[in-house]
Amino acid sequence: MRDGRVFQGTPVQIVRAMQDIAFGVERLSLPEYIDWVVANAQRVEAVALRVRGETDEAKATALVEEMLREGLATRG
Repeated sequence: MRDGRVFQGTPVQIVRAMQDIAFGVERLSLPEYIDWVVANAQRVEAVALRVRGETDEAKATALVEEMLREGLATRG
């Protein structure tokens, strides 16, 4: 991540790790959390993340790929 944090694992594991350190999102499901991240990226960073998918895995993969594409995260 841009703040120096390093997450490893599958996209679902990475997104769950992100959720674990976020404030106020403990009760969100994984898809709800992903939607929250997308909304915050638009609001705070003015970045539109294009995240689609029918499964948790597909949405998590799309989120990680979009964060990499937009420079919100880097590959280690």
